[in-house]
Amino acid sequence: MRIGLVTDSTAQLSDTEKMTLREITGDLFAVVPLTILVGGVAFTDGELDPGDLCQKMDEGVEVSTSMATPAQFSNAYSTLLDHGAEAIIAVTMSGELSGTRDSAVAAAQSEESLINVVDSRTTSAGLAGALSIAAAGIGHGHDVASIAGTVADWCAGETRTAFAPETLEHLRRGGRIGAASSLLGRALQIVPVLGLSAGVVAPVARVRTRAKALERMVALAGEAAAEIAADEQDVYVEIQHADGEPDHPDVVSLREKIEAAGLPTTFRTLSAIITAHVGSGTIGITVQTRP
Repeated sequence: MRIGLVTDSTAQLSDTEKMTLREITGDLFAVVPLTILVGGVAFTDGELDPGDLCQKMDEGVEVSTSMATPAQFSNAYSTLLDHGAEAIIAVTMSGELSGTRDSAVAAAQSEESLINVVDSRTTSAGLAGALSIAAAGIGHGHDVASIAGTVADWCAGETRTAFAPETLEHLRRGGRIGAASSLLGRALQIVPVLGLSAGVVAPVARVRTRAKALERMVALAGEAAAEIAADEQDVYVEIQHADGEPDHPDVVSLREKIEAAGLPTTFRTLSAIITAHVGSGTIGITVQTRP
């Protein structure tokens, strides 16, 4: 059975990653974009330079986002089916963070073909990792149910995310603050370290300085690696930053400390959609096992 693979743009895949996924799926791969509005002007996710977005946010320009629609997913499904897909797996960002997952489900229900939607309960690097797991299953010829189950299990057990925004204000405005709302009353006295728990933003640690936040994230990387894998060689840490600069001082500092602890690192720019809700200056880590 030829299985297509669909995801949303918050995975922020590189051109190389997209090419690899197309090769594995026999060109049956599609990315459905979300939309970001900056000062009332709409941009497709990935269209706006991350540094420019961060600058506009710092200047106080109003920024909001719009989920991917059922029509967009329907178009992606139809295109893959027309090109020979006999079934499709759609892996989306957390349904707790966006209605994008619901759009994927609604579009799937209108198709007669087998389409299995997996809520990754994560986004960004975690979502990209989930796609690698799905692609590995497709490449090995596994069936749709088996692949979807493996992806869901991997998302629940083999990836962990933590991040440190410079402020909770953007999360508060967008309503995505989840369990971290308990920190709002102390926001002026703390630097929060947050994570994703079952797809919901939740507090992980409260520290006093940015340097302490980075130190806590290094410790969290080690703890997560020990939790999700018996062998540290099977784990890597993806560092993410809102402005997309791998040479940003915070990124360099975090990378050096994590690698000194024996864990390999990679870098990924945060999707503009995620940056719109967490704010410029946000840095994050995703610890996950290799496919």
